[in-house]
Amino acid sequence: MAEQTSNPGCVASNLDRRGGGDGITGSMVPELDDELRRRLGRRFGADVEPWFDRLPGVLGALAQDWQIEWGPLIRRGTVSVVCRCRLADGRPAVLKVSPDRPRIATEAAALKQWTTPHTPAVYAVDESVGAILMEAIEPGTALDESSTYPTVETVAELLTALHSAVADPSFPPLAVRVAYLFEAGTADYRRHPALAGVIPLSVYERGRRLAVTLAEDSTPAVLLHGDLTPVNILDCGPRRGLVALDPAPCLGDAAFDTVDLLFWQAEDEATIAARVTQLAAATGVDGDRVLGWCVAFAGMIALELAASHHPPADRIHAYLDLALEAPG
Repeated sequence: MAEQTSNPGCVASNLDRRGGGDGITGSMVPELDDELRRRLGRRFGADVEPWFDRLPGVLGALAQDWQIEWGPLIRRGTVSVVCRCRLADGRPAVLKVSPDRPRIATEAAALKQWTTPHTPAVYAVDESVGAILMEAIEPGTALDESSTYPTVETVAELLTALHSAVADPSFPPLAVRVAYLFEAGTADYRRHPALAGVIPLSVYERGRRLAVTLAEDSTPAVLLHGDLTPVNILDCGPRRGLVALDPAPCLGDAAFDTVDLLFWQAEDEATIAARVTQLAAATGVDGDRVLGWCVAFAGMIALELAASHHPPADRIHAYLDLALEAPG
């Protein structure tokens, strides 16, 4: 469930209070090159350019405040500038700073709520500039860079740890997240109108209606990760298991967080159905609701695949068949 739309209104205008940072002890501020500007520009639009112009001063001031030394950029994602760094006591860390200040504030709040080795520890937050300093997870390989599907036990352990946190009512409801994802997903139709012939808009909308219904059902609400894709999960081996990064936290049905992992590397409906059964048994989550969420998002995921550089026809057709199970 990729996030695709821009949100220029979140681009911070108060970065100037940190402007004028004149360097840091021990290292130079990382170079904010054109590739990085283009990557965030695709999400935030032209409004991100003034933010980038002020960012070196912001980073310099943060380094002084938090006593960090810079390492290389981590070139992943479209929401934040992410840098490796080192704390004064030598511990490795990661600093994220984003034009979307509210998202960073919500992410930091959720990471503080989770007291588990399955999420990184937070060292410092500056909400005024959209910055968060957190533990560097080492070693760890992102699932999307791995060819190995995790065991149901490790996935269940991750989900149980995330969903055991206190469901603070200050987090937004799942319905808000669902509305955002389906609106964002329509960008593929605008960019590639021919995709409507592959994934009919009527099928996409059937999934949206089902997802809205599921989100509004009166099921017990837990604190959800909200963006638990293979991109945002690190495999840290037997010592730490799976570690979740970059949450978009919200409150709602625990079954929602399972969807992306159930679809990942699944070639057909039978594989998804088998995973649903296994994961429901391992977590105690209602298997019918898990399958319902899979049906609701199958059209969106098929659309994302169809818009990719090398669309896998067999998987697209399988997911489309699953999407057609949503009420008409």
